[in-house]
Amino acid sequence: MFEHEFTTVANDAHLVSPVVALTADAPSLLFPRKYADIAALSAGDATLLRPVLDSATADAVADMPEPRHEVALVFGANGFVGAHLVAELSTRDDVTTVYAGVRGSTDVPAADRFEETVARYDITNIDRSKITVIEAVPTRTRFGLDEATFVHLRETVDQVFNSASSTDYDATYLDLRRDWFESLLRVVQFTLESRRKHLTYMGSIGAFLYCNPEDFLRPDSWWYSGYCQMKWINGRLLRWLNADALASVTLCESPYVLGSTTVGKDPGRVYSFWRAIELGNSVGALWDGPGMNYAPVDVLTQVLADNALADSPLAYLVPSNPEPYSNAVLADALGLDLVPFDEFVRRVNQHIPPARTAALLGSDVNDLIRRSNAPSVLPAGTDTSWWDHTVLFAKYLAHIEFRDITGRRTGLVSA
Repeated sequence: MFEHEFTTVANDAHLVSPVVALTADAPSLLFPRKYADIAALSAGDATLLRPVLDSATADAVADMPEPRHEVALVFGANGFVGAHLVAELSTRDDVTTVYAGVRGSTDVPAADRFEETVARYDITNIDRSKITVIEAVPTRTRFGLDEATFVHLRETVDQVFNSASSTDYDATYLDLRRDWFESLLRVVQFTLESRRKHLTYMGSIGAFLYCNPEDFLRPDSWWYSGYCQMKWINGRLLRWLNADALASVTLCESPYVLGSTTVGKDPGRVYSFWRAIELGNSVGALWDGPGMNYAPVDVLTQVLADNALADSPLAYLVPSNPEPYSNAVLADALGLDLVPFDEFVRRVNQHIPPARTAALLGSDVNDLIRRSNAPSVLPAGTDTSWWDHTVLFAKYLAHIEFRDITGRRTGLVSA
């Protein structure tokens, strides 16, 4: 006998519900499974990420007026995008206060970390009289704030911008889940309390890699990473919140965010975008294929601010280059050969052990780039006539000094 059947009556049956909160910090968001996000990712079934609001919250939100514009809270404010976004919002006439949420450290106070980022990227168009730097992160209960400060924010903030995230492509989704999925639930809960707030969330075009059933069965890799899985889950959750009118949200499926149109500085080689170009620069060639979509950081933050402060914000943005380009633009700028992808891989493998590059080059890179290069979605009237790939990449490359990862080209630098 391998079966054991019995009937019993549990004394906690009253606790069983067809819907359940996934974290104690977001009790109003109820899902159809206890681990709905993991179930959705395992099955490739976005419907499992469709929440409902508990009745008390739904009734309270229904009586709240639409979000206002005056007070903004930016998470990840000491990051590249976050600092530019704080600066952009501070210059807007209808914004009176910008809370810059920064992760502090034992050595450097939050305000100093913010100012270090502003200085590093030469951000000068900024009104510091409107900015209040606070040590606040979405990964902690009450954002790590004391109760009085948290309640004050909950009762006064109108606009929330979440640009805080991990960019660790080696971590699994389970590694990222607590900090970067549960934190989004925490932020959404915050937007539903005391007053209705509009949430703008920085997603990623990496989520577009998960579109076919087989994509959800693939092993983790540099492309099919836990990071991209996390962005798929968070993006699908936000789509449901908008579709069912549960919360006021904008999902920004962000491409690679590069330097501003005026300064041209970005985090450089820490970006996988530039690491791929560095690989080509080291072997003297790039593959003949589509370029990866991108957005200058000042354009991105202007679009985010314009949209959030509009009377009817769009629920979905893809603020990327409206016209495609090819790797020929970068090959010309760097004086590299433009070769078929197979030839590019052959050249790389001549000088670099394949094990070091398999994560990047082991898949059909051109197919993956085409899939992630979703069409641009911008607010009506956005001016993109100035978007010149050749001019922009010349500015960016002036700030980057590539390494020679083959060890062959001593003193190799960018154009």
